[in-house]
Amino acid sequence: MYIRDTIYVPLRGGESTEYRILHRGVRSGSALTLISSNEESGYSHVRMESGLEGWVQTQYLTNTPIAQDLLDGMRNELENLSVVHEQNLLRLAQLQTENENLEGVNQDHEATTAALTNELSEIKALAADVIGLNERNGHLVNEQTALMAEIESLSVANEALQNTSDQQWFLRGGGVVLIGLLFGFWIARRIYHRRNNSGWA
Repeated sequence: MYIRDTIYVPLRGGESTEYRILHRGVRSGSALTLISSNEESGYSHVRMESGLEGWVQTQYLTNTPIAQDLLDGMRNELENLSVVHEQNLLRLAQLQTENENLEGVNQDHEATTAALTNELSEIKALAADVIGLNERNGHLVNEQTALMAEIESLSVANEALQNTSDQQWFLRGGGVVLIGLLFGFWIARRIYHRRNNSGWA
């Protein structure tokens, strides 16, 4: 069992117990406004929050809150801290969930980065291949140009040779015709001489 520290102080109309009681139950811890204080009588003139004025013994007044009020304040503060603590726990759980989600997203990003890195390597290899192909293609184009020039030169030479061959065949044909004419003329002349020699004789 414990003795309660709550007391009730009467508010009187004057500075002694002979004056009428205006309020019988001013609870300990109640806030009062001090108007004046008389050390000789041991009473203080005060005003309650309701506006009622009177006198109470100065020994019941203090400028600090009583233990019960301090305890109630601490309890309220503790309750508020408990609420804040629970909110912090909920926030912590949310942050942990968000962290797990971010870790999953980070892993996805790492996988994507690895895939993009591999793709970039392949593109670089293909680009190097393309450069090599372009160089080889340039060499082939140069070779093709040289071959085309050589073919053109050979065509010109072939055409010249063909013209020369045609001329030779023409000359040979002309020679054969000329020889044939001369031979025919010679044969005709011989025949003519034989006839003349035979008839005139």
